[in-house]
Amino acid sequence: MAKDSKGNDVSAVGIPVTGRMGFAPEGTAGPTPSEGAVIGFTLDPAYQVPGLLTDDGGPEWTLEADGDPVEFWQEGYTLPSGLAKAEVSQTYAQTDETVRSIIRGQVADENGYMTIDAGGTDTKYSMFSEEIFKNGTIRRRWAPDVNVLSVKEVKSKRGDVMGYETTYKINRSDLVGGKHFGEWLILPGGVVVSISTATPADAAAAATVTITGTGFTGTTAVKFGASNATSFAVVSNTSITAVMPAGSAGSAQITVTTPSGNATFAYNRG
Repeated sequence: MAKDSKGNDVSAVGIPVTGRMGFAPEGTAGPTPSEGAVIGFTLDPAYQVPGLLTDDGGPEWTLEADGDPVEFWQEGYTLPSGLAKAEVSQTYAQTDETVRSIIRGQVADENGYMTIDAGGTDTKYSMFSEEIFKNGTIRRRWAPDVNVLSVKEVKSKRGDVMGYETTYKINRSDLVGGKHFGEWLILPGGVVVSISTATPADAAAAATVTITGTGFTGTTAVKFGASNATSFAVVSNTSITAVMPAGSAGSAQITVTTPSGNATFAYNRG
């Protein structure tokens, strides 16, 4: 992306083209900061995805301060109240048990029957959202504590999609530092996978090599030359430990394979 002489960047404009939202029982873990930054991130199957949304029913976020600010005797000094209105709405296009169980907070019986209280449900969820823009940018959000605030059924009209406009209240959670949600903005090109060092140098078979770099979350393979490491462990997004496989001394380029791409590093085995 590049700004023009006026400081504007048309390529940075977010035009949504697709996305998804998932809901799991409150307490279900969300992605870690490094996991959520991986382009090929796989959402925990515990999160139910309510499928298609109506054309104009994508996520609509309301994030605004609430309550009058605290004022002080000295003029010009105020402090935000700390209260907030944090909500998100979307309109589901599918009429199925996944959508119904999420918006009603219950599961139907073997007859497909449930009793519904129009006053709402106190069921809480862990919520994940992903929006993919035309320019390739991905925006993800994870809110550990949300509940259904309202459900408005779109007027049933012959030939039109029967939608369910659902609004969720986003509550503060200790899992995101006492705030409402965590957010990732993944720019085109995504996570950079790289290797900067491998120690010790000239390791022999069965020795443990510590590989440092970036973008290691989700690593699926580590090779020394053409051979897979005997075993490996992703210590963090920036560190992997791998056990050198059997083989002859000499060149054994290290290759780390991840969902976001591969990284190589020149290495000689002892």
